[in-house]
Amino acid sequence: MSLKLDEIQVGVAEVVDYTRITGGFEEALKEVVKRKVTVEAAKQKGFQVSDEDLQRAADVFRAVNKLYTMEETEQWLKGKGLTIESLEDYLEANLLIAQFKEDLEKLVDQEKYRNSPVIKESLKELAYQDWFANVIG
Repeated sequence: MSLKLDEIQVGVAEVVDYTRITGGFEEALKEVVKRKVTVEAAKQKGFQVSDEDLQRAADVFRAVNKLYTMEETEQWLKGKGLTIESLEDYLEANLLIAQFKEDLEKLVDQEKYRNSPVIKESLKELAYQDWFANVIG
């Protein structure tokens, strides 16, 4: 039997069904909803993303993904079924969420979180990782 992968089509509904069956759908849905709610809250607070910040974020994204030319970026996007606009929307959302989190950090009672067992364990782990990195040079 010979299988030609370029003749196989996968529909969005199939992917959604697969993620529902395997349990990934709910997590993805929660994350998308969380991002949308946070972006809206950031916009309501007046946060904005400048063209320069968006360009820097795009440059970092391309570097991390080893997309050094516009052609490589366009091919990568096409291979994922995405557009430049969808990538820009994603990056803008990331920047707005980061701004919103920074603002929240200023407003919260940080002692409440410092005393959290999860935070204490994370700090211990970070301190250990830092120590270990210095030990091995």
